[in-house]
Amino acid sequence: MNSPAKSAAVALGLLVGFAAAASRADGSSAPAPAPLTSVSAASAPPPSSASPAAPAGASTSSAATTTATNAARIVERARAEVVAQVSYDPSYRRLSYPGGDLDARFGVCTDVVVRALRSVGIDLQRRVHEDILAAPSAYPRVRADANIDHRRVGPLKTWFERHAKRLPKGFEGDARASWRAGDVVAWAFRPCPACSPDHVGVVSDRVGPRGLPLVIHNIGPTPSEDDQLDAWTVLGHFRVGE
Repeated sequence: MNSPAKSAAVALGLLVGFAAAASRADGSSAPAPAPLTSVSAASAPPPSSASPAAPAGASTSSAATTTATNAARIVERARAEVVAQVSYDPSYRRLSYPGGDLDARFGVCTDVVVRALRSVGIDLQRRVHEDILAAPSAYPRVRADANIDHRRVGPLKTWFERHAKRLPKGFEGDARASWRAGDVVAWAFRPCPACSPDHVGVVSDRVGPRGLPLVIHNIGPTPSEDDQLDAWTVLGHFRVGE
């Protein structure tokens, strides 16, 4: 049986041996092992700098939100023409370019659309003029004039046909449901084949007693928001931003 003194010596020797074994080759002491139930900060992987992946459908939802916001802005700006009681005045005016406009107290049906779309960053004066210069064959009998081309229903309708989303022109079934606030509609006052582009307006976010959206337009003497969407021959139904 070992004596107490001998047992203490053995224990001391074991402690010295453990300390030596824990010494690194460079003379520094090895760090104590981390508890098994945790991960040390030094051993944790560095945080990723990449953005987290967007959930499925996020981009579609974002695009839909943007479209709805733009539609609301278009309607709001078109309605401002009604509130301001802009006087119908079709006279030719010299305008600055781009972004030119006549006195805000005056305008015609096309000015309702032009001013409304500028609220979402679409300058139809510049876009129509540049499109006429780039594709003159698409605009027969039109001589490029940045003062007036965007204020004429014909060239405006052609630009929408070329650059906006075309939508159903009827009012039955799925076609009826396709009409949304902020859409642009072009009419002829006479039925086809004698039809020609005569009038244009913006579809409202308000619905009339017949269940059709109201329309914001200026047919004189001042702009109005009324139940006239199907009052004339629809030549085009368009949506921008899709």
